[in-house]
Amino acid sequence: MTGGRRITCCYVEEYLSHSSIHGLSHLAAKSVYEKTLWSFLFATALSGVIVITYATLNKYTENPTVITVEKDHYFWNTSFPSATVCPVSKINSALLENYVASSTATNKTLLKEFMASLAYANLGNLDKIPSYDEIPGEVYMQLVLDLQNDFTPVISSSGLGDDRIAVHRVITEMGVCYTFNSKLAVYSSPQYWDQDLWEIVQDHVETLNVSAFDEEVFVSVENVSSAYDVYIHGPYEVADISSKYIRSPNGYFLQLYLSGLTLFSSDSIKSLGVQQRKCRFYYESDLRHSPVYSYVLCRMDCRANLAIKLCGCVPHFYRKLDGEKVCNVDGLHCLAKHKDRLTLLKSECSCLANCDEVNYVVEDTDGREWFLGSNLQWGLKYYPKMRLRRDVIFGFSDLLVYIGGMAGLFLGCSVLSFIEIIYFFTLRLYWFVVKYEKPKASRN
Repeated sequence: MTGGRRITCCYVEEYLSHSSIHGLSHLAAKSVYEKTLWSFLFATALSGVIVITYATLNKYTENPTVITVEKDHYFWNTSFPSATVCPVSKINSALLENYVASSTATNKTLLKEFMASLAYANLGNLDKIPSYDEIPGEVYMQLVLDLQNDFTPVISSSGLGDDRIAVHRVITEMGVCYTFNSKLAVYSSPQYWDQDLWEIVQDHVETLNVSAFDEEVFVSVENVSSAYDVYIHGPYEVADISSKYIRSPNGYFLQLYLSGLTLFSSDSIKSLGVQQRKCRFYYESDLRHSPVYSYVLCRMDCRANLAIKLCGCVPHFYRKLDGEKVCNVDGLHCLAKHKDRLTLLKSECSCLANCDEVNYVVEDTDGREWFLGSNLQWGLKYYPKMRLRRDVIFGFSDLLVYIGGMAGLFLGCSVLSFIEIIYFFTLRLYWFVVKYEKPKASRN
């Protein structure tokens, strides 16, 4: 045996003899049979530690959360449902006539038909838009905004004051709509886009919350002025082309009675990574076309990215990024060929759920002809008596306890045993080499 191998074996034997890890000291025994037996036993124990540690790490990274039910409903508030109202009549006839009359278009009849169809465009009817190449796609959305009907409803709420109901004009996949009592609507507003803003609004709009001690709370929107589609969703969510809606004819009073189930996340959830908790808060956006996150906004972002992939452009009702092209009529017709794929998104993206969300169910509807025009009223029929709480059931401290317990159970070691390994193969190894080299130098 060479000198280098001999000194290495001597040092390893010294470590094994002094190690506090159970079983290692027997590996330095003189008997071959004893070494063989304890090598097998130590390998078996080490395998047990590795297998259980892997399972524990997998639990920590893949499934560290739990959802529990809370029923002390007198101690919390519930978010009042948001509503997105999309008028069926999307263009002002007088404004359209003036626009066509003042235009220099060669075929004004075709221009009028094109503008009318553009105002009603959504992912489901892009093939209905007539071919017209005299207007670039970049100005489509601004023209739609300029030619739309005025929307000046009277908003009121029973019990909590009218000034707490905020309304935003928003650009959606269904065209121009109006959202009430929403935290995210401002990020889809034309004003936010025009100012090229991307940061989260600090002086955020206040939304309506109700408690078990409030009387029946309903919000009324009067003088809608046309038939409309209404989408019900939570304050931290938006409506898209695949969302369920209820249509109210012109001149009807529609009443919606809702029930809601809240799922919220505790503060400890924020300490976990996004992939661990499998949800995102609204301020944790990784989307290309939105500074905030929600499940529906994620699906809309997927549609925009897929539109670029399929046809090289985005529809005018999506927010345009630098370097992206807004679809002209040819681009919109291209997207129409893939409308099912764009709408359903069966395998295009994997969107995470919202960490805080409220799901509402329409329990009852009541629609009747109304002599005062088209009106809408919605509210909670039953105050929810339970809610769901997402919490951490297996945190980092639990991980340390489990792994430390397994190491102690199988190997009888602790944190000091690992410090001992570092010490033996750094500082002590250095002095061992120095001690070995000194006699060698003196002989030379």
